[in-house]
Amino acid sequence: MIKRILLVFALLGGWILSAQTETESLSEKLEEMSVRSIGPAGMSGRVTTIDVVREDPNTIYIGTASGGLWKSTSGGTEWEPIFDDQASLSIGAVASAP
Repeated sequence: MIKRILLVFALLGGWILSAQTETESLSEKLEEMSVRSIGPAGMSGRVTTIDVVREDPNTIYIGTASGGLWKSTSGGTEWEPIFDDQASLSIGAVASAP
């Protein structure tokens, strides 16, 4: 029982000491950060249309402004291009027949 109490005090003491060593405020931390772009560099990849197969919600089709037509059978985890051999890449609408 005494070992457990000592362990609790040791853990709490370490946590309290580590919390006290941080004197930098949130505004000071934010001032150290720099602005950076986290999105795509160009307009390619912009999704223009989405269609989900009602009988199989894991099958999803997306059309993009400059990247063709893509299909996912994993609910959006993995994608494969299915329109690469066509002359036009820009897709404005996608619809799947029930």
